[in-house]
Amino acid sequence: MGNVFSCFESGHWDPHPQVTAVYTPAKTDVYQDMKQPLSHYFVSSGHNSYLTGNQLTSASGTATIIACLQQSCRVIELDVYNGPECKHGGTLTKAISFKECIEAIAEYAFKSSPYPVIITMENHANTENQGKMAEILRVVLGDLLFIPDPNDPMDAWKSPEELKHKVVCRTSLKANAHEEFKKLIYIKNSKFTSLADMIKKDKVVSSSFEEMSLPKVKELGADDEDEEKETKREMEKLTAQQAKAKAAGEATNSADETPEDAVVGGEMVTGSMQELYTYTGKHLMRVYPAGWRITSGNYNPMTAWIRGASFAALNWQVWDKPLWCNAGKFLDNGRCGYVLKPDWMRSPPTELPARLGRKLLVHVYSAHMHQGKNVSVFKDDLFVKMEVYGMPTDRESKYTHTVNNSGRLHVDKAFDFVVRFPEMAVLCVQLMDEDAGGAKTNHADADTLGYFTMPLSTLKPGDYKLQLCHPDSGKLLPADQAWIKVNLKWADDNPMYAGPQ
Repeated sequence: MGNVFSCFESGHWDPHPQVTAVYTPAKTDVYQDMKQPLSHYFVSSGHNSYLTGNQLTSASGTATIIACLQQSCRVIELDVYNGPECKHGGTLTKAISFKECIEAIAEYAFKSSPYPVIITMENHANTENQGKMAEILRVVLGDLLFIPDPNDPMDAWKSPEELKHKVVCRTSLKANAHEEFKKLIYIKNSKFTSLADMIKKDKVVSSSFEEMSLPKVKELGADDEDEEKETKREMEKLTAQQAKAKAAGEATNSADETPEDAVVGGEMVTGSMQELYTYTGKHLMRVYPAGWRITSGNYNPMTAWIRGASFAALNWQVWDKPLWCNAGKFLDNGRCGYVLKPDWMRSPPTELPARLGRKLLVHVYSAHMHQGKNVSVFKDDLFVKMEVYGMPTDRESKYTHTVNNSGRLHVDKAFDFVVRFPEMAVLCVQLMDEDAGGAKTNHADADTLGYFTMPLSTLKPGDYKLQLCHPDSGKLLPADQAWIKVNLKWADDNPMYAGPQ
């Protein structure tokens, strides 16, 4: 943030007027094989989808459910209690009827994608209410409801193509499960034991992992240190806030509602990469945010995807950086909410493919952020940050220089990234406002003014005027007021990888 007394910038400014094209991926339709088992796909997923705000005191409603489905999120989570109603147990959140949630799903499930919607239910209802839930599902969803064949051996999942235009139910079946409710559950949850034990299971199941208890696999290397530090800082900050509130005599509630099938903090799962990918290639692995994320923040979903997890469940109530990454990932494959995992993850070798890597070139021409006409407002100190999310070997960030007290950044410089697994990678380009201290703190306190994310699996080389999204909503900023102009290309003519095989 710059000076308050800078002169306003009037008139049109564009040092590269010839660059006007809007970026679109090389492939914009569904192009991947959709006839493989569900466990062979990454699926755009939500967490506590009935909440409209934070995890402790917000109202329940259908707004988040509708917003998720309109953006091709394919997994909706509902915590269901007697009523039946949906609420976050042990908190001050307001409840909403189970029926209202199902009605919203029925109306919006397939407006943005024809591929299956999965309702994952954290079931706290008694037998009688489970019977009511079954009736509501059948009546409200009608022909949209997928009813499993009782004679299905369940040795493999059905494919997204087979389940097209169907709503699929996922939950843990308890001892008190109502018979009619049991008939509707296709994806059954099972408590994870070990990679070796899960691989031996004859029938396919689903298990959950809290973000802090993801399997450790030496072949993947250490998790990104900056990500771990950021997670630790956020956790400490929220813990301190709760302690302060408690000391002041304010009521605090726990938002930790652990699924019965979950691996949680303190439980360590280790094994080889081949074991992990054999497990995730057969079964459905789900990762969900830690209970201390009471503001509805998120973990980096890439930490789940690199482990083969199909469901990286995210809070869609508050738009944040992990959701930018999620949006970039699922821009692939026609924005249908399903992205096929790489072949080496579906049929795992003993080690990751040995690749020399390809050089991605990002030439930043210029960037602009409208500063307004009032001389008495603070001016931005602009710079551009480029970041690759992906496999541990591919994670990298680079920055342009900073222009002070101006919304006009002229760069004309190329930046290169070595990418070994573009099929997993997401590029994020951000227009930033430097804070005091700036580069001395590695831009740690800089604010994002707008961003653009895209999957590298379908990179389309060329010159582009990137229209930026608002960091807190994901909505497009006015094209004439916020943009970054770039050239994107691989360093040679033949891409190393053209998408899942």
